[in-house]
Amino acid sequence: MTSSSRRCLALTSVLVLFASGLALPASTQPRASATGTLRLYLARHGQTDWNVEGRMQGGTDIPLNATGRKQAAALKDHLKGVRFDAVYSSTLSRSRETAEIVRGQVPLTSLPGLAERRFGKFEGLLSNAPDTGPEFERRRWDPKDALDGGESWVAFTDRVRSTLQTIRPKHPSGTILVVGHGGTNQAVLQIVFGLSIDDTRAITQANDELYLIELDATGAPRLWKLVTAENLRDL
Repeated sequence: MTSSSRRCLALTSVLVLFASGLALPASTQPRASATGTLRLYLARHGQTDWNVEGRMQGGTDIPLNATGRKQAAALKDHLKGVRFDAVYSSTLSRSRETAEIVRGQVPLTSLPGLAERRFGKFEGLLSNAPDTGPEFERRRWDPKDALDGGESWVAFTDRVRSTLQTIRPKHPSGTILVVGHGGTNQAVLQIVFGLSIDDTRAITQANDELYLIELDATGAPRLWKLVTAENLRDL
């Protein structure tokens, strides 16, 4: 088994049932360790019209559509009873509005470092366009390819890593929510779990999917996933 396969297997082994639309019994809830645990709920923004059309959004500021606002309301309902110390979003409206709907009275901080990767000449184009789609898919995972005016994967993950490094010291323990983007959340998981590019590109988080990362002062991080009727096929 290759090292890449072992990392992928390790991630799969901790991608476990977190909820199924109902609260889990207390005995099965993730528990904090004696040394203190940060529980980082990692959500993706709700749906936008460009998501529906299959357009590459990147740094373009596209708002939520009606379905996206319903997804944000459903996320709020899923998280009912979870007491957050802070909520973070990107500065893009689709992320910020999702966080605003979910947060209640919890303070919200919008950080540019959590914004989606900038896709350069490909922003606004259809991902399945016959002339540019295959080129984008080929180039987007080349670590140093900045996509003609966008960001390389290396520059993007450096930005996300730097942002996480500003958030983490503020929350050595407790519970926070981060509302990111498809690419941003891939980068977060790559950074936290030490994934390869191949492992990272296999992660696809839908607009209504939720992850929970548990970070202890010592020990390996753990990943949980909200399982609903829509994504039972992932089990």
